[in-house]
Amino acid sequence: MTDSVVRDTKVRKRGLFTGRVENLMIQDGILFHNKDIVHKADFATERELPPQLIIALPLESKALMTYGATHRLRGCRFHKSDPILATAILYRQPDRVQGAAKAHVRSRSIVLSLSLSWLEQHLDGRQRAAFDRIFNHHLSRFDWSLPPHLGQIAEALNLTSSQNTPEMLMREAFALTLWESLMANLRQTAQVSGLRHSEQPTRLKMLLMDERVDEMALADIADALGMSVSTLQRAAKKELGMSLQRYLRERKLQEAKVKLEEHGLSLQEAAELAGYTHFANFITAFRKLFGFSPKQLVRQARGDGPQGATTSDH
Repeated sequence: MTDSVVRDTKVRKRGLFTGRVENLMIQDGILFHNKDIVHKADFATERELPPQLIIALPLESKALMTYGATHRLRGCRFHKSDPILATAILYRQPDRVQGAAKAHVRSRSIVLSLSLSWLEQHLDGRQRAAFDRIFNHHLSRFDWSLPPHLGQIAEALNLTSSQNTPEMLMREAFALTLWESLMANLRQTAQVSGLRHSEQPTRLKMLLMDERVDEMALADIADALGMSVSTLQRAAKKELGMSLQRYLRERKLQEAKVKLEEHGLSLQEAAELAGYTHFANFITAFRKLFGFSPKQLVRQARGDGPQGATTSDH
């Protein structure tokens, strides 16, 4: 199947709805789908879409649209005063789109379909970087709120069915402005993400100053920093020179060592402080990190013998 945008050729039985449905090719590679209908009966449809970028604007709807097996868009705008939430979904391969609505439900929407060849022609270097950052897999999705003036134009275009030259030019201008709105939001998102990425080392170090992090799972630490676990691991390796698990484990052993030396902590209490439930594992880890056993450290602290003396730990 080619990547060109195709019209909806599915035959609908007459009498299922009243109102207007338009599919207009306003530019080579851009299909303008305009709908203002009321369903007379419960309604369901399914068809396959070729690779393309879908931009959906629900103007007034309680219908449910399902894109692929991933995204469900339930019309959530019931009043003209509400902001219009636009949704862009990228089909990298052929996949389904399904629609469903109950009887007597009104559905008003505008949907743009942009072919992959059109995207190739209109994405320059900077735009492509922002676009690919978000739309990096099949059925990638991006939501953003339309500026009020674009929402007003969408409402006006939804109410007209004229296909004279001025009206067609208005639809084309709206489609290109909507595209620019999408790209502006993608660039802004990329910039914010870049700032967050540059701040990651500082934020990681600040979080590690909080002792409560010792009791947190890796996933919780990653969530607190707004990054994935894999990104957290890379940041820790770069900033700490070791994995985060190893850093936290060695930090606990360091704390146990200090308290054994200065605070008269028992060996069992030191093991628990370091997070070890098995005393033998604590001794092994302690000796591996410091080169001597915790018992040897305690004897040295008490002046019972040289730190490096060889004695049994059990």
